[in-house]
Amino acid sequence: MFDPRLIVLQPTAFCNIDCTYCYLTNRNDRRLMSPAVLDAVCSKIISRLDPNSTATLVWHAGEPTAAPIGWYEDAYRRLSCSPPSITFAMQSNGIAIDERWIDLFCRTGTQVSISLDGPQPFHDSRRLTRNGKPTWHLALRGLKRLQQAGRSPSVITVLHPQGLNSGREYYEFYRDNEITDVSFSIDELEGHHTKSSFDSLDYKPLMTSFIAGIMRAAYRDGFPLHIREIERIAHILAGNTSLANEQVEPWASIVVAADGKVSTYSPEFMEVNAPSYDSFVFGNILDGDIEDFARSEAFRRTKAEIETGVAACERQCKYFAICGGGAPVNKYCESNFLSSTETNFCRLSVQASADALRSFLSDGRPAAIR
Repeated sequence: MFDPRLIVLQPTAFCNIDCTYCYLTNRNDRRLMSPAVLDAVCSKIISRLDPNSTATLVWHAGEPTAAPIGWYEDAYRRLSCSPPSITFAMQSNGIAIDERWIDLFCRTGTQVSISLDGPQPFHDSRRLTRNGKPTWHLALRGLKRLQQAGRSPSVITVLHPQGLNSGREYYEFYRDNEITDVSFSIDELEGHHTKSSFDSLDYKPLMTSFIAGIMRAAYRDGFPLHIREIERIAHILAGNTSLANEQVEPWASIVVAADGKVSTYSPEFMEVNAPSYDSFVFGNILDGDIEDFARSEAFRRTKAEIETGVAACERQCKYFAICGGGAPVNKYCESNFLSSTETNFCRLSVQASADALRSFLSDGRPAAIR
């Protein structure tokens, strides 16, 4: 048995919208994951999990709801081999979610996270339909439907530098829409997305202030806003080792694409063109298993270089205890080296969150948000 913490299954690469910062290279591909791939996932991955596994299986990449509900009905039947402790989740743009989807989520215990980039002007400037129309009202409709059904979806917000001086607006958006679980990210330089809006300047101080300000506002109002990056750091500092960095451990994170291709480490590796590493595709679940993939030359090279980078991070970085060595995909996409150390993504995600938490805890009393 082995013990991955995250299993990412990609039902389809297709996405029904066209975000300006999307990193997916094949988001026009409508092919669905076949029953044979699902059966191989069950026999070669799921059935080998420890009976007490706490792994999360996430439907992701492209837009998962672009696959028909009937496909999921069959998929859940095929994955009935899953240990009872495994968690099912879906990352969705929320646009297609209606009562039928909510019924599926309730029956299967699937947790849902919605991609929603904050207040309408910030969301609609970059998350667009295929014909260039805004999507904020559609995503918010999906969120409200879930909430009205008694579900409490989490939210992932991708930030842009233009929003970092608008912490009050972001906080009030979360508060007024009863969003209590949020994760912040940036438009990363990876895959199809070859330039980040955060590349030009050092935005770490502004990002730190943005996050700390939202924390202060939530504390002031008594609003139970959970910021995942902050809570992960707090749990690690409290000794919770289960939240270690799965992106630097082989097979702690497993990604299976719609056609059965398998990768590990950073889930976004599946979208990276890197011929000298076999583009981080280490095999296909239809004709091999994890032990086969681990023997490939590309995997062994990837593993060695990631370990070199992690060791360098440990020597050089004061944030290592809460980071664990960064995200390999960002190291490669930003520097072309898996063995590199600090990335812009690290500065703006891990480091800014840690500094925001320290700033918040050092306050004699929470200050008003800027």
